[in-house]
Amino acid sequence: MTDTRAACLVRRDAELLVVETVGSSGGRVYRPPGRAVGADDTPEDAVTATFEDMLGVALEWVAPIGSFDGTVVFEADLGAVWPYTEEGFTVYDPDTGDTTRLAWLHRDDFRKYGETIEPEGLLAEL
Repeated sequence: MTDTRAACLVRRDAELLVVETVGSSGGRVYRPPGRAVGADDTPEDAVTATFEDMLGVALEWVAPIGSFDGTVVFEADLGAVWPYTEEGFTVYDPDTGDTTRLAWLHRDDFRKYGETIEPEGLLAEL
């Protein structure tokens, strides 16, 4: 398999659920939630497991958007009521001690304010 990562966009009206990270240049970068695709997984399996493990929610209507820079990106609907009340929130993984910062950002924020969404080329496809 040439693609090593899988990610999934979930929309709420004109907002996108994204993970906030620090890019290689030190600035903020946003990405759809996802992870590496395991040897025994499909990209769809990887994104489904990511949402179940990280957020405790199931995905429905998972459909591919495309492949960008080694990442297969899907779009999906949430299969349950959204359990988080905040626009931005942090989830904690007790197994690894890692925290992940997520937020709902308006699609236009990336163009208006120069925020970066990765993988490159994804925003143009939306």
